[in-house]
This record gives sequence, structure tokens and C-alpha cells, in this order.
Amino acid sequence: MIRSTVAILRRHLTAKRAANIGLSLGSYLLSRFLRQPIVFGQPFMMMIEPTNLCNLRCPLCPTGSDALTRAKGRMSMREFVRLMDESGDYLLHISLWNVGEPFMNEHFIDMVRYAKGKNIYVITSTNGHFMAEDTKVRELVQSGLDEIILSMDGASEETYSRYRKKGAFHTVVDGLKLLAKTKETVGSTRPLIDLQFIVMRHNEHEIEQMMALAKRLKVNRLTLKTVQVTSAEEAEAFLPASTELRRYLYRNGRLTMKGKPKNDCRWLWFCPVVNWDGTVVPCCFDKDNEFPLGNVFEGRTVKEIWHGDRYAALRKRILTARNKTALCQNCSEGLKNLYIKKTRF
Repeated sequence: MIRSTVAILRRHLTAKRAANIGLSLGSYLLSRFLRQPIVFGQPFMMMIEPTNLCNLRCPLCPTGSDALTRAKGRMSMREFVRLMDESGDYLLHISLWNVGEPFMNEHFIDMVRYAKGKNIYVITSTNGHFMAEDTKVRELVQSGLDEIILSMDGASEETYSRYRKKGAFHTVVDGLKLLAKTKETVGSTRPLIDLQFIVMRHNEHEIEQMMALAKRLKVNRLTLKTVQVTSAEEAEAFLPASTELRRYLYRNGRLTMKGKPKNDCRWLWFCPVVNWDGTVVPCCFDKDNEFPLGNVFEGRTVKEIWHGDRYAALRKRILTARNKTALCQNCSEGLKNLYIKKTRF
């Protein structure tokens, strides 16, 4: 983690970004000390949702399970350009995804190219079903994308298909092979490939098999991640049998997070989420825009929203009563149980 952070800073840091990061970090530390919502500068990270549409039907995903109640759609290239032109000089890092499949936005590659034109570190997350064509994969590699997280929660077709509904195991495997081969052909070390395995009851027996598969597929990293559930029913169905592989304590039908969250949250000082329609929300745990902080496509700038009253009120609440805030009840921020293991190859 430290090594990758140093590499990002070396390649993407500018004087303006360095000054902005200093202001952000300083205000975050001062806010923690004084327990007051003090904010200097602008966000130096941003999560941007190209779309909240998805081709799969994963049962724990609000999109895949049709639990998402907010409108569905795709961010336009024009609005993305406007967002980057406004904030790009201050941004060190952007995450191009949220609750949908980013590649279902036809402008996705162009979005990556535009952000890379501003020398921003760009990372995305995908289910891997849009890397079947040589030309498309070559465009992806040549776009300059820095890192791609590819979710594949099974080392066999049978296990994979139990959660990734409407997914095709061999399509994902072939796409990974093509991506690795194209990187070699083009002579590029980017994007770094992070194969993500969410550990659940039905796949925990395949961890070693996934480790071997990751090596064969020439990925850069394998990440074992704990599963997020929201109810006793989901806990019974999806939590691994091994308690060491869970982020929760689950006893007598009651579900609680391991560890006690502090009155603190880096997202509120470092990284807003901008959904496809321009709505700004506090973090990726606000799936349904229940805590809207403003809209950057409706006449307000990122800076105005970032320093606005709604953000200040939420920061104040998090600094004093995070455990009583509805948004934070199932949040892993600040806890150590989100990831089980990360292995570099």
C-alpha cells in the first residue's frame, strides 16, 4: 500500500495538488482535534459513477437485486468533461464506478482518456464481461487506465454462477487472459489487474484454488474481501462458516460489526461521490441518494457543495455521533475487517 501510494504521488503530484492535499489533511486533523467540521481546500479524490446499470443480477447488490430505488441512467460525456474541467487540477485520484457496471456507459473509455489527459490516477471496478474483443481491450490498455478491479467470486463455473447471476465464468477468465496478453503485446504495465474475491459461505472452500488461478491468469494482485450483508436472512445465506472470514459478529440472529467505529470518516474530508445524474453523496454506502448534499449538474460547483451547510452538518454529526447516524450503521470505514488478505504477484 505504501509503495503504491508513493508511486501515485511521484507520477501525478503537482504543486497545486500538493497544496490542496496539505489543506485537506490539515483541516481533517484539526477537525478531529477540535471536534468541529473545519474544511480547507477541495477534494483530492473523487468517486464518479458512469452508470448505475448492470448486466448481472448479484443478489446482495442493490442494482442486481432491483432494490435500488433511485433513477437509473448514464452520465453524459459532456457532464463528465465539465466535472473534470472544474475539479481535475485538484484531483490526484478518481474511482470510476459505484453501484453499476462502468463499461455499460458507452463513453467509459473516453472518460478514462480525458481524466488521464489531466494526469489523474484512474481506477475502475468491473465484473469483467466487457473484455471479449481484441480492439476494445487494446483501447482499454491504451487509454492509460491505471488500475482495474475485476470481481470474480469463484474459481469454478459452478461456484461463480451461484452469486454472479447471469454471469459467465469462462467469459471473465478469457477476458483476463486477453487483457494480460494485450498488455504484453502493447508493452504496457498498465492497468494493474486486481482480481477481487468476495469470500462467502458457498465459495470459502475455493480460496486456495483462486490463488492458483490468479497466478495462472497473470494478475498483479488477488484481494480477498469480506462480504457485506444487511439482514439476518442474508447472514444465514452468505456469511462464511469461518468467523475469521467475516466483518461481522453474528449471534442469535443479531448482526453487528466487529470493532467499534470511531467518530471519524476520511471520506467526508477527502472524497465525495458523484453519481451519474450529478447528485453528490457522502460515500459509496449511500446507495440510494438518501443523504444528498447537492447536485453538480444543476448550477452548483463541487467547491460550493463541498463547503456547503449540508456537508458541514453531516461532518459535525460524524465527529460527535457516528454510531447514531443511519448512513454509518453498516459501514466498515476505520475498521480492519474489510479485507482479509491482499497478495501481490
